[in-house]
Amino acid sequence: MHQYECGNCNLVSDPFLLRRGAEAYGHKHRHKRHDGMHPRNEAILTATGQMPNASEWKAIALVAALLLIGLISKVAGIG
Repeated sequence: MHQYECGNCNLVSDPFLLRRGAEAYGHKHRHKRHDGMHPRNEAILTATGQMPNASEWKAIALVAALLLIGLISKVAGIG
């Protein structure tokens, strides 16, 4: 997970799955609040080694269930 941080505004974005999302958020923030200039203390924070939270576990379980259903239907010749 990645977050954009602006030290000047004391802002930390919501987490993004991809670094690209946090960078895009930072780009929009710079243009909106800092006239496109890079403020001091600006960073992309990267969380490593964290366990998924409850909503992420639900998404993982859903994807796993869909893959299992697809595999079973393929083996059974359905579809």
